[in-house]
Amino acid sequence: MPMYRYVCENCGNEKVVFHGMNETPVVVCDKCGSIMKRAIGRVGVIFKGTGFYSTDHRKSSESGSEKSKQTEKEGAKV
Repeated sequence: MPMYRYVCENCGNEKVVFHGMNETPVVVCDKCGSIMKRAIGRVGVIFKGTGFYSTDHRKSSESGSEKSKQTEKEGAKV
């Protein structure tokens, strides 16, 4: 069962409730007794792959094809 976070609009109290995805329960605030609204939960984000860390190497400003063209020109000059 998923967890849903509810926030009271009157007092700001937060509460986590377990219920099914298709259910829409009426959640009442424990502090003031008013009806609570479902809020978007905080989600952890995980970046996987290359390019996200400071230890990854950046690509050089010149692409590989440009470097090969320069070496061909230099070889032709000699």
